[in-house]
Amino acid sequence: MATKVQTDTMGARQPQAGTGSGARGRNFPELIVATFLDLMQSRDPNDITFRDVAAAAGISHMAPYRHFRSKQLLLDRIGDIGFGLLAAALEDAAARHPHDSRRQIVAACACYYGFAVDHRAYAQVMFGTDRGLWERARPLPSLERTRAILLRIVRHAQLAGELPRGRPAKEVLGLLWAHIHGFTLLAANGVVTSDDVGAPEAFVDAAVRVILAGLAAA
Repeated sequence: MATKVQTDTMGARQPQAGTGSGARGRNFPELIVATFLDLMQSRDPNDITFRDVAAAAGISHMAPYRHFRSKQLLLDRIGDIGFGLLAAALEDAAARHPHDSRRQIVAACACYYGFAVDHRAYAQVMFGTDRGLWERARPLPSLERTRAILLRIVRHAQLAGELPRGRPAKEVLGLLWAHIHGFTLLAANGVVTSDDVGAPEAFVDAAVRVILAGLAAA
């Protein structure tokens, strides 16, 4: 996906004395987030410490604490950025089919799958089942935006007669989301492969059509 990651400066100051020369001129929160995501490519996120992040980024070992105070806040920020990227991608996918609600749903589900595959580190924080990543659940603004976009797509399809109007839109969204999310995690983690289902994009398309037919008949 071409959407560029946008990170909040969160009041970042100029580099402090004692920070690595490679960090000079960088936005510290953005650098910390990017470094943590890079480390996740080869390490379990539960094992990554702020000292590890600081060493890899070439900054003071106290610098991460100045901007996030705890690993939980860093994970919250990564999750919020990830859902922001996903929300923007979903908006773009839906906008490509403004007059075809069924294709909007298919495009949104394919986009959801593609995001998890293309942004595995973000997806691991956003969707990971290892709750050791979190000290406590926190509502993320971008998650609510993602939910609102998907709910709007479902309501549009209900008005167009592509989805049953007799069910609450939130219930329909939950059924559709749960099915696609399950396949997405299985595929992204290599449990289900192309040998099992063929081309993932085509499988997503077929799965959505089956789910829509089932909902219409229910």
